Amino acid sequence: LEIYISSGSKITFVCTPKDIKEMVFGYLLAQGFIRSPDEVQEYREEWDFSVGFPGEVARVEVRLWEEVHLPKIETIWSACAGERLELQGLSPFCPQPLFSPRDLLSLPTKISDHVQGFRRTGAYHYAFLFDTSLNLVAIGEDIGRHNAADKAIGKAFLCGIPLRESILFTTGRITTEIAAKAVRAGIPLLVSQGAALLGAVHLARKYNLGLVGFLRGQRFNLYCGEAWFKA
Repeated sequence: LEIYISSGSKITFVCTPKDIKEMVFGYLLAQGFIRSPDEVQEYREEWDFSVGFPGEVARVEVRLWEEVHLPKIETIWSACAGERLELQGLSPFCPQPLFSPRDLLSLPTKISDHVQGFRRTGAYHYAFLFDTSLNLVAIGEDIGRHNAADKAIGKAFLCGIPLRESILFTTGRITTEIAAKAVRAGIPLLVSQGAALLGAVHLARKYNLGLVGFLRGQRFNLYCGEAWFKA
């Protein structure tokens, strides 16, 4: 996937070819380049089916109302490397007790019917967005955990779902980049069935992000963000 921004920047993604618009908008929000879908003046998507293996190439052109400064060329791989990490100008969250610890234990059951791609191939990552009532509001599926998060965020973003009262549940490890996406998008609680990397914990503590790992069975690890939970 090749994205051309009106400022002259080009970003190349290695991703699963579905929900492209949602991923692009989620990426722009989660990188701090836009705060509203209305900041995108024009979105145009084209596909090239002649390239053969490993698959189609999509060319997306995005024109923003205001210029943003991106590198001229940037590649976003499906693994942990490849993303820039800039959080300038962001303020820490102001925690309030929105979530119940007991309610979190039900999340793995709520996603069990939505991970068929992983069960078939073992090759997919998923990201799920829940509201404070634990209703599932968006799903992202991709070969890359970061792309999956962008897709889920973008779906909710385009539908006007309030991200500041939501939970982002990822099936992969919690990397620094995933934590940064949550902070930039205004998502207060980040949850995974796997581990949180040290950089993610440091970033979460700095910005008062709720961070939960190893959510399995009747237990989980709370790395930080106790104030987000009801007594």
